[in-house]
Amino acid sequence: MNMQLDAEHLAWQQQVRAFVRDELVPLSSRIEAEARIPQSAIARLRDMGLFGTHTPRQYGGLGLSMLGSCIAVEELAAAHIAFYYTCGVNIHIGSKAIEIAGTEAQKRDYLAPLARGEFIGALAMTEPQAGSDAAAIATRAVRQGDRYVLNGSKTFITNAQIADCFTVIARTADNPGSGGLSAFIVPGDTPGLMVGPPMPMLGGAGSLHNEVTFTDCAIPASHLLGREGEGFRLAMQCLDHGRTHWAFYCTGLASALLRLAMARATERRQFGRALADNQATQWLLADMAASLHAARLVARDAAWQFDHDPAGRTLWSAMAKLANADMVFRIADHTLQLYGGYGYCKNHPIERMWRESRVVRILDGTSEMMRQIVARECLKGVFPLE
Repeated sequence: MNMQLDAEHLAWQQQVRAFVRDELVPLSSRIEAEARIPQSAIARLRDMGLFGTHTPRQYGGLGLSMLGSCIAVEELAAAHIAFYYTCGVNIHIGSKAIEIAGTEAQKRDYLAPLARGEFIGALAMTEPQAGSDAAAIATRAVRQGDRYVLNGSKTFITNAQIADCFTVIARTADNPGSGGLSAFIVPGDTPGLMVGPPMPMLGGAGSLHNEVTFTDCAIPASHLLGREGEGFRLAMQCLDHGRTHWAFYCTGLASALLRLAMARATERRQFGRALADNQATQWLLADMAASLHAARLVARDAAWQFDHDPAGRTLWSAMAKLANADMVFRIADHTLQLYGGYGYCKNHPIERMWRESRVVRILDGTSEMMRQIVARECLKGVFPLE
């Protein structure tokens, strides 16, 4: 397959790149200091359609392919990570379950406003005792006539504090493993739903992660997504989308870091010559460039496979996230080292980018879980050996 972008994708890339460069990147220091995104920037994200790049047009989105959606993610990564948390997460784990399994009424009432950026969505799946082990989810949804009543707690829920609706994964049956899990739409203002204070994080100021508790939280039975017992499958499909996006986030952030590293190497002089004149620096930059190029090919292949091979989505998305999460942190660490004390200083964006790069090995499935998934899919024969 041709890994080069066609004219349409290149035009979209340039459009988003100019927007990010001119309007979002200059806000990074302000967001880091104030821990919030200006509402004017949120409005511009809506104008660009970045809350629904992969959502079908009939439901308010741009209707782009996975590759088109990921191109926007790659460009967004040059700015503060809060922008991607706010609009990018809305596309996959925030709304994808509604797109996949929702009724027409659910799509009209929730998916369309999510795609337009009028609503913010969140996936409430992780629990204090159920992270990678989804089978341990204890939040329960009990059918009582024409409603379900939810009780339990979730943690590390991205966008919870600003969410207008949640896709909640809860247990409806005592089936072993994940078979008893179901998915529900829970509006953010439902009585019995409580969002805790923001959880301070190493990186990502301006994005919000909270604990969410459900205490006799009653929702209409019509808010069930799909059928009972399908919740785990729906959540995994959302994560396949998210992992592909994160692979591109990694290449976008790594590209921004490499530009900074090359500028440092050419501008900084030590012992009478530029850092770039030293073979050690040249080899470091060469390794960084080669690993970025390989990662970009892996990401583009994952997006292409996503669009053309639905059966392989789980494998390719996990493989891309696994490879690219390690790549971006190495490049962030090497770039910080090239900048020395300045790289460690909060007056320079390097240390923020270094902190932001670390989380990719944890969220939407840890790197350890990605290895488990890739190995499982390989053993099933999904990975082509020829």
